[in-house]
Amino acid sequence: MIVSISWTAGILASFIWNLTEHEKEVDYILRQIGRSSIERDLLYRKWNSMHGGVYVPVTKTNPPNAYLTPAMAPLRDLIISSNLTLTLINPAYMTRQVYELANENKTVGGHITSLDPVNPTNKADSWEQKALQAVGQGAMDYRERLTLDGQEYFRMLLPLRTEKSCLRCHALQGYKEGELRGGISVSLPVAYFHDSARSSDKTIVVGHFAIWAIGMLGIVLGYAALAREEAARNQAEERVLGMAHFDRLTGLANRNLFGDRVAQALAMAKRQKKKIFLLYIDLDRFKPINDSFGHEAGDSVLQEVGKRLMASVRASDTAARIGGDEFVVVLQNIDDKRQAAAAAKKLLSSIQRPFVFKGCEHSVDASIGISCFPDDGEDMDALMKKADAAMYHGEKSGWWKFCVLLKIMILSCRFRG
Repeated sequence: MIVSISWTAGILASFIWNLTEHEKEVDYILRQIGRSSIERDLLYRKWNSMHGGVYVPVTKTNPPNAYLTPAMAPLRDLIISSNLTLTLINPAYMTRQVYELANENKTVGGHITSLDPVNPTNKADSWEQKALQAVGQGAMDYRERLTLDGQEYFRMLLPLRTEKSCLRCHALQGYKEGELRGGISVSLPVAYFHDSARSSDKTIVVGHFAIWAIGMLGIVLGYAALAREEAARNQAEERVLGMAHFDRLTGLANRNLFGDRVAQALAMAKRQKKKIFLLYIDLDRFKPINDSFGHEAGDSVLQEVGKRLMASVRASDTAARIGGDEFVVVLQNIDDKRQAAAAAKKLLSSIQRPFVFKGCEHSVDASIGISCFPDDGEDMDALMKKADAAMYHGEKSGWWKFCVLLKIMILSCRFRG
């Protein structure tokens, strides 16, 4: 889960970063287009100014510049013939006509502007006033994104400074060479450039989704592989643990695990000052079954004995096979020998019930010797020896130092026809 979340977060961060970088790229393109457009117009204006203006024929769409007074241009109009009159086009008049054409063609919109214009159409709007104040305070340019009539535009203004060739007209306004006289602004529709880059945006979205999907597939497959490996490892550990602590044939605790359980039980009994009873069980005349019917029959009997012991003891008790046909049981939370004797009788009764193997019914018996902690010893070895001795040398009178021998001779083997 953490890897999936981290991968998704990483792809999302990359996606946002790419979109941000793409937006920066669009902004950079807008700045470059705006600046190159204005600088180109400034270059045309300079060329016009260097030549003192240019003469063009007077037409309906190109009337003489009413704001170019005789004081500024004594030779504003030249009558060449009855059919041809030329009028002087100064830089400002030329720039305004060019921008009018641009606005008609819906290309880059421009505006020549000033805080003190000769032509009222060149009056600065509120944004241009702010831009002119900024460049008047030393800024190289002024640019901003803003919304006009519900559409986003990129606007940029570069300053117009009075050059020597401009003084023939603008000296009358009191301008001096190098002073800020106004500016040229352009307006670029941002949506147009975003529409042009829409395919790039789609590529970013599709590319990141594909990378995310491939990564998630790899994570899922990787998790599945790891889960299989983990399951296999756990199974292997369980098998190793089973081999180390449990008897392979009966599933009971083996000698190693039994030793650990007895050590734990003894430690608890010492702290709580309680008794523990150990039952040593030996199957009587198990060998004839094994010899007569084979090891398969003997193994079946041992497995069934193991199941019956597990079913007869409590969860707090431990039953183990310590070898051959020998079993041991540790009883905890028992206060006296009568309870231990009752538990031993229950185990013996369970073992005495007939076994069926391949249609043949068998019965075995068992001898049980009992020892008690702390009366018969304070460690497992001592208790095992006492219980083993009790199994073979029990007193007829009952308990000898709380050791009891319960033994019933083997029942006859009966066969079902």
